Amino acid sequence: MKHRLATLYALLGILLCLPGHVFANHGGDSLVVDRLFAYKRNFAPNIDGVSETFYLKYTYRTARRNPTLFFVPSMYSIAKGSRDYIGENIGKITFRSIDDFKIEQKTIKSTVPHNRQAMDVMMKSLIPDLYGVSLFGGYMLSPFNYSNRIFYRYRVSSGEGGNACITFRPKLRNTQLVEGFAIVDKMTGRIVRTRFRGEYDMISFEVNAAMGDAHSPHAIVPVRCDTRATFKFMGNKIHTRFFVNFDCPLPYPGGAEGAPIDSIRPTPLEKSEEAIYNEYFAEEASTDTVAKKESKRRRKIAEKAWDAIDDYLLSRQGADLKNASVTMSPLFNPLYMSYSNNRGLAYKMDIGARYSFKPTMTLTLKPRLGYNFKIRKFFFNVPLRYTIDSRRDAWVELSWANGNRITNSSVLDIIKEENRDTIDFSALDLDYFDDESVNLTGNTRISRHVEVALGFNYHRRTAVNEVSMRQAGKPTVYNSFAPFVKLTIKTRPGWPVVTANYERSQTGIFGSNIKYERWEFDASMKRTLHCLRQVNVRLGGGFYTNKSSNYFVDFGNFHENYIPGGWNDDMAGDFQLLNSAWYNASRYYVRLNTSYSSPLLLLTWIPMVGKYIESERIYVNHLLIAHMRPYTEIGYGLTNRYFSVGIFGSILGCKLHEFGSKFSFELFSKW
Repeated sequence: MKHRLATLYALLGILLCLPGHVFANHGGDSLVVDRLFAYKRNFAPNIDGVSETFYLKYTYRTARRNPTLFFVPSMYSIAKGSRDYIGENIGKITFRSIDDFKIEQKTIKSTVPHNRQAMDVMMKSLIPDLYGVSLFGGYMLSPFNYSNRIFYRYRVSSGEGGNACITFRPKLRNTQLVEGFAIVDKMTGRIVRTRFRGEYDMISFEVNAAMGDAHSPHAIVPVRCDTRATFKFMGNKIHTRFFVNFDCPLPYPGGAEGAPIDSIRPTPLEKSEEAIYNEYFAEEASTDTVAKKESKRRRKIAEKAWDAIDDYLLSRQGADLKNASVTMSPLFNPLYMSYSNNRGLAYKMDIGARYSFKPTMTLTLKPRLGYNFKIRKFFFNVPLRYTIDSRRDAWVELSWANGNRITNSSVLDIIKEENRDTIDFSALDLDYFDDESVNLTGNTRISRHVEVALGFNYHRRTAVNEVSMRQAGKPTVYNSFAPFVKLTIKTRPGWPVVTANYERSQTGIFGSNIKYERWEFDASMKRTLHCLRQVNVRLGGGFYTNKSSNYFVDFGNFHENYIPGGWNDDMAGDFQLLNSAWYNASRYYVRLNTSYSSPLLLLTWIPMVGKYIESERIYVNHLLIAHMRPYTEIGYGLTNRYFSVGIFGSILGCKLHEFGSKFSFELFSKW
């Protein structure tokens, strides 16, 4: 009778999607699942500051490959030559939390050319955060977290050593969910060991993790983790294995490469792994004849040429010195392109440089570059920031940008009496200008929650069609110089950040011939909810209180953006269908941008489709400006391993206005 009631309860749980329903075998203790969820809160030790030595072994076995593998980030080094590679590291890891740690590693032995790290994305999955919301830094919903219980089915049975065995599987197939089992201590809910498998970002994987003693940091951090994965892309198939061992009290080596590893390796190599080493060193030693030496020399020249192409054209580059670091996105990568109906096709790239004088004092340079094919223009924004004291958010920043294309709003005078709701700006002869600007800002925190910034903006606006402007008897260049003050209020993470900005131009300075006074207010919030859900809200407004005859409307928080962004950039806080001319057409604006994203929302629940969707998002945006009835945009977007796409519809007043879309590549964006 009890067994039938348990079965009936489980069936009702499936139908009603009751959270955390458990199948119990042979009277198994269903409370074990609740103890599992509560273990981190009740018993887990603090690992902040814990530092340990680790041993890492990795292998790559190529089943199939073709020339497209050269274009996969970090895979160039194994896209040619041998089909089998192996490497070993011994290093030191220091934890701030399970998903926030610093690794100092010394490559001791490797057959990968130039000791490069191939398939870098695997380094992010070395240490799964079993009790966290996500297993790997914001990806893969953990079945051992209470908030994720609604996505899994659990079955409890007897396990080894008197422990309980909990098997889990997702209620629906999705790339954010895993399946497997865990051996769990019945009394505390501590995971003894677990094995689970899943698929994410073109990688199918299986993780086998063993946990340590209940009183050590390894109660929540695996003491050993063996990850086997297969990467498939356009006919390429690579098998890889990453094995990390913290249960090895080894001295942190500082000697020459290759020398110490054979004597201090904590576990012996497998025969197949030894064979990779033997073949590699045998080939390196085969330089007996002059012909072999000449062949090897030509091969090295060709490798250097391909390495140069990979370094500067195809791969993201980075270099770290003692106090400095530099990163750069590939110069040529079609995956950095995006398209929208309003802005057309665009390409972007990012560069970053950082130098630390001391922990609280740094110098950073983060240029952002882009090209818009619709208007055939190169855009850039180059901010140079000197952080004086990071503890007080004290910094000075100088930025140089060529801004966005802008119109002279004085043209509105000729249509002042017309019906503004039916204006077709594309049919008007507007005065388009290219905007180049220099900004100097100094910022500091004056209290726990309040920051103040002072500085100035200098703009030089040049007519796109200078000949027609001269024929019309109008100036072709307008300059403006405007000091500003900005107040920022930050309460706590997850709550709105409020800003107030006042700017007033001064004529006669650096050729400034534009007079205006501008106020802007903005409140934005990005709050993460349970199960990797996220809510973004931005409410703002601005207005001009003074103007001259040669008047440009150019708000700091409400303008056209020609440098594209991806899923986590401008798609969550911009208007996607708004005519670009409207940004510069009103002396005031009021905006509200909202979005809600979730890894499992609408299409995710559709069989054979939802398993490929990583996240979905709903957009609702509102705008109120002069010369136009209330404007609303509603949209739906999704992202997967290949691309992100959004479909939007706009409403002007109470009537449907237009439809459009936004598309950008996301392929390897997490690599």
